[in-house]
Amino acid sequence: MSSSWDSRRPTTGTLAAPGGDYTRPVTTPIPLRAHQVLCLQGFRGAGYSDAFVARMREVQQALVGNPDRRVELRAQPDVLCAACPNLDPVRGCTLQGLGHEVHMKAHDREVLRRLRLEEGATPAWGEVLERIASNVRGEDLPAICTTCPWLSMGACAQGVDRLREPDLP
Repeated sequence: MSSSWDSRRPTTGTLAAPGGDYTRPVTTPIPLRAHQVLCLQGFRGAGYSDAFVARMREVQQALVGNPDRRVELRAQPDVLCAACPNLDPVRGCTLQGLGHEVHMKAHDREVLRRLRLEEGATPAWGEVLERIASNVRGEDLPAICTTCPWLSMGACAQGVDRLREPDLP
């Protein structure tokens, strides 16, 4: 399914409903690389650039407390990547060199497989969280996120596990 979002669009603007109300459903799904649904569980305000951090916060605000908000799961650059300094408009992700997009697609497809969703699916955010809680554990992330420089911090694993057990630290 194609959306009206353009991953190359400027990183300014809002993903919220008119008036900045992040709790109201917005009909256009937010396009996300599938692996980013795991990244969002561990986001703690750090990232590749100030623009990337701002976009990550914006997406997080649009989703937190809004389980009916739809996302479009992809295996290609998304609205978060658009704010990343490692995005090449032709080659995709260049985080660890020009061929890194191949690894990112593999991460995305593995997350889709574990969540039992197809590329282009547009589930509600609440359903995504339920699928993560049912199908992914923090201890699974090293096998999924093989090239992620943030993996060793452990925040994503904690966030994923907290979906299943909210009382965890």
